[in-house]
Amino acid sequence: MIYKFIVISALSIFGFTNILASEAWNSKSNFGGVGRHRGTGVSIGTKGYIGLGHYNGTGLNVLFADWWEYDPSSNSWSQKADYPYPTYAATSFAIGTKCYVGTGVSAGNQFYCFDPIANTWTGIADVPIGSTDQNGFSINGKGYYLYSNELYEYDPLLNTWTAKALGPFGWGSWTSTFVIDNKAYLKTGADLYEYKQSTDQWIQRAPFPGLASGGSAAFAVNGKGYIICGYIGWLSELSNEVWEFDPASNSWTLLSDFPGNGRRFSSSFNIGNKGYLGIGTTGTNMRDFWEFDKVLSDEENIELNFKIYPNPVSTLFNIEINEFYVNNCSITLYQVNGKMIYSAPIAKSNTTIYRENLPAGVYFYSIASDEKNIKSGQLIFE
Repeated sequence: MIYKFIVISALSIFGFTNILASEAWNSKSNFGGVGRHRGTGVSIGTKGYIGLGHYNGTGLNVLFADWWEYDPSSNSWSQKADYPYPTYAATSFAIGTKCYVGTGVSAGNQFYCFDPIANTWTGIADVPIGSTDQNGFSINGKGYYLYSNELYEYDPLLNTWTAKALGPFGWGSWTSTFVIDNKAYLKTGADLYEYKQSTDQWIQRAPFPGLASGGSAAFAVNGKGYIICGYIGWLSELSNEVWEFDPASNSWTLLSDFPGNGRRFSSSFNIGNKGYLGIGTTGTNMRDFWEFDKVLSDEENIELNFKIYPNPVSTLFNIEINEFYVNNCSITLYQVNGKMIYSAPIAKSNTTIYRENLPAGVYFYSIASDEKNIKSGQLIFE
């Protein structure tokens, strides 16, 4: 059902300045191993790690066990001890000075701990159930592993796994995760969920507005999360979009395109305030490696002049937007399940939209100009 809204125009415009940041992608030294996809990426302190994975373009499925360390200070790769056996589509997370890698196509429910100082892999407790193509994460000294809608927490001190809160519904394969302020964010399809460790709770956030339906890279930098590239629909069509998620405003912003080849099944991690992405496939397996550096710059300030209010909404809400963006501008509203319920052009710089008969609840909006998202967020209807 498409709900009917009444839209009227006003005469004034509200303005405010939002300091944006300039982003730069820098090509770095190629990954140390051969090109591949569905590998595993993780960072420990000031070093990053990529390894495992496979390629199968020739019809022969070639699996890898090699494990490589990246040092950003020297922009160099060095090979470390091989993983216990070749595999791909594994899960990984880092806790303290060690990382943990497990499951995937060959491992079943096995997990191993990598100690970069000793350069050794050691088996740990098996996770209750194995899966493939799910990204793990860590918060406050605990690691987390996903299977369907199940979440398991690993305690390295006790060497035990504990079942945590079930997700709202089963996650698809080829998910993407990042962690900001001790909260994890999981993209699955067009849905985004936040996991709060403190309350063991899943919360649905603003839906992902980009093209990629899966196989995207992800990392967090300077309090923002990033979703990069991925496949559109089903594998063959690829995206090179870069989307930024701001948890404070629960909104997505489209940045400049990734300058390398659009790809699926790359590996990524962050070191400090920089993100890193490498390998992946377009049908051809790649070994290029990129650094993402987003630096606040007064020279890059842009007048957005945007506001949507009141929120919560009783009978109406207003959209006030810089006249620069009004050309080919539109608003779309979604239910929390991602279903679109309303879409219309915004013809004036100040627009009022009446609620009509829309039920109380949480809804998400997306404001686009020339088909590119310039603002998205959450509206609460009382």
